[in-house]
Amino acid sequence: MMQPKGSILELCQVVRDMELALDHWTRVMGAGPFFVFDVPVLPGQIYRGAPTQVAMKVAFGFSGGLLIELLQQTNDGPSVFTEMLDRYGEGYHHVMLRIPYDDGVARLSGEGYAMAFSGRMPSGERFALFDTREGNGGYVELMEISTAMEALLDRMHAAHCAWDGIDRPVRSIADLG
Repeated sequence: MMQPKGSILELCQVVRDMELALDHWTRVMGAGPFFVFDVPVLPGQIYRGAPTQVAMKVAFGFSGGLLIELLQQTNDGPSVFTEMLDRYGEGYHHVMLRIPYDDGVARLSGEGYAMAFSGRMPSGERFALFDTREGNGGYVELMEISTAMEALLDRMHAAHCAWDGIDRPVRSIADLG
């Protein structure tokens, strides 16, 4: 079962070498399979109040009901990802809450946390990362999860549940149809 609504859906790590990270998470941690894809510069990206352009390679895979994201920035645009890598190195970056976007923005803003990075997915869904490092050592991500995105997550989770831990640990996002 995937993490229920109202809980932490995702744990993200920033990495410098996607292949090494994928090997560790599949072989050592037993998570996967991972679905890898390139993310171009998304519309309207804002980093700490200023426009930015960030491109990345990401991999998503499940460990039980928890979605694991591995993220490697592929350009030099200023971002929360390079901010964390430069200061702390590879490792934990953020969790994503599975709550309605506007409710999450109100909650985190109301607690005094600053929106550090935001933008829109190609299909229009908003996303934001809040700087909560003083409370949890990382950031908190919020995202509007559309019906199509929910279906994609369901297919990833089904692939995880059916996976034998060996066959094709790294796959293309296109494999999900």
